[in-house]
Amino acid sequence: MRIRRVLQMAIAAILGMGPATGNCQIQTYSYSGPVTGYAEVDLSPYGVGSGGFVTAFGTLTETLYYDPAAETLEQVGSVTVNKPSGFINIFSSPYFPREFGSATLTIGNGGGISFDNTFSGVVSGGGASSVDNLLVPVSGSGTYNGQAFAGNWSIDIPLTAQVSAASPTSLTFSESAWQGAQQGQQVIPGTDLKDAASDGTYYYSWQLSSIQAAALPASVPEPNSLELLCLGLSALAFLRRR
Repeated sequence: MRIRRVLQMAIAAILGMGPATGNCQIQTYSYSGPVTGYAEVDLSPYGVGSGGFVTAFGTLTETLYYDPAAETLEQVGSVTVNKPSGFINIFSSPYFPREFGSATLTIGNGGGISFDNTFSGVVSGGGASSVDNLLVPVSGSGTYNGQAFAGNWSIDIPLTAQVSAASPTSLTFSESAWQGAQQGQQVIPGTDLKDAASDGTYYYSWQLSSIQAAALPASVPEPNSLELLCLGLSALAFLRRR
């Protein structure tokens, strides 16, 4: 009677875990390689002055999660930059220079930028996808018109992605900047300093063409309810024999 009671309790507990889950549709890939592109980091008075430097993107290292059923592509990783910081002079106008201040600007952390972007509407074989922004974090401090300042902001680079082919072993995709220019945004409170000029300057770029990412080994699936039930019955049968 004791064995029967334990068996009933084990079955009830295992069945309470819910039905067995099906196989996950998400396919996982990895990529590490160069990316073509750059970003111009500015601190410009009124958005039409000058003062900044250009940093180029270097090595892209990421994990890609492609869900063909939901038509989504998530990218998690980081990208290096060749100039993580720089000292700049701030001018009121590129045509009639007059120095108003100076600053030291830093991009990302330790020479790299981390990201986690998700694109929807991604269909294998091509087709448009949604736009998600690569955020390039910038921090800076300096003096402007005799006053000290400090601030943190992000450059928003809108990206779009396409998947041209997907298989159990590889994923071929392309990625590019959705637009080439962006209106300047005020970044230092209490000043008229903006990041990027508002004159339509092409100040960032991002381009990946027909990149092939390799599939990662599938993780060991967690046991489902039926497997746990069989395991419990086997253990109880062994105890009964003893």
